[in-house]
Amino acid sequence: MAEREDAPLVHEEAAMGWAPAGITIFTFAAPSAVMAVPFAIGNAGFLGGLVICLIITGMHVLGRPGRMWGNTIQLGNFCLFMPCALRFCALSLAGIGMGIPGFGGCIDYYVFVVAFICLLTTQVRSFNNVEVFTVISLCCTIGMVVSMLVAALQFDHDAKIPAKWIGNPEPEAGLSLVRLASGCTISAWAFVPAFLTVELSTCMAQPKDFKKSLYLAGALIVAVFALAGTVVVARWGYNVGEVIAVTPGVGAWLPGAAINTVFNACQLGGNFVCYMLDSVPLGRFCQKTWAPDFKDTWSAGDVARYLTYTLPAFLLALFLSVFTPNVNTLLDFTTALTTPWVSQIYPAVLYWKFKSRGAGRECAPDPLKASEKALVVVVFAVGCFSFLACSLKAVGYLAFDELRPSFEVGCEGWMIWQWTQTR
Repeated sequence: MAEREDAPLVHEEAAMGWAPAGITIFTFAAPSAVMAVPFAIGNAGFLGGLVICLIITGMHVLGRPGRMWGNTIQLGNFCLFMPCALRFCALSLAGIGMGIPGFGGCIDYYVFVVAFICLLTTQVRSFNNVEVFTVISLCCTIGMVVSMLVAALQFDHDAKIPAKWIGNPEPEAGLSLVRLASGCTISAWAFVPAFLTVELSTCMAQPKDFKKSLYLAGALIVAVFALAGTVVVARWGYNVGEVIAVTPGVGAWLPGAAINTVFNACQLGGNFVCYMLDSVPLGRFCQKTWAPDFKDTWSAGDVARYLTYTLPAFLLALFLSVFTPNVNTLLDFTTALTTPWVSQIYPAVLYWKFKSRGAGRECAPDPLKASEKALVVVVFAVGCFSFLACSLKAVGYLAFDELRPSFEVGCEGWMIWQWTQTR
């Protein structure tokens, strides 16, 4: 028994194949993105939303400044998405049945309920240990899509405003442009940062097959947009809720409704895995930074030590989830300021520099072919477009009275600050 407890965490026979790796990439953000897919299609248009989705889905080299830049944007992405995932878990729990009696609709209480489970998910340590959970998340995502389709086919939306093929029916140009940009934001956060792909590829038996994993994840994301987004928007119009379950005037999303309960139960399971996949590489980075000689076993002592390494990031996520006035605003700016940079811009610059300069004695410079240069430029340009569009959405939703959300810190009985838009 002692030999098993002191065994290394990662075993050669546990190495991941390309298909499980692809599912892991897909489930990293899919459960939180699925609930907003109809909103993306509705505001970007049937064709426009799919085109945006298709476009976006598709350190020694840079020196110390480059490493600092990469760590800032990539770790910042993980740190700032964790409180969003924690809040999404709480909202999902609140939407199951009639909620928990006594909570009075205070989402902060639900955050405290799910927080401990989210902390436990971080302790899996390696992506070699998450395959079962990603399959569960995939099933939950499918359950969410099916729930949305059943709801769209069984229930009507009396306030329906038909969607357009490209863009949205908003008559004011400024509002229309910001709403169009919101479709880009949802597409952007549905894909994963490069740091996750690096961590994941090291767990694969054949890292060279990782591009197959990317193709699989991209195909699944586009399929979700094409199926769930277009059917729901065709039935309910462009004016669906930013989260589908808050669409007003649709009986499927009333508290206690069977479809609403199933949807939120699936969303809860999927978002738990989202939090896990977001926190695992961050926790590993903290451990390698603070305790590079960590033995990485399942002994009681190592389990307790690893818990302490992951605790600061968890406490930060818990603090932000409770004291951020509006989690959607946090998600908008997190997406704009980190996701395009870590998914397209930084990898494009890194690859260009790597091929041009090499990486010391181990890797000599290898000039880029014309096709490679074109591909790098395209990826970089997509990242810049995504950054501009996501920034437009984040700022626009604060600038326009019609789009600005309500803000509050605290709940009834201990409200710290509250601001509600009057229209």
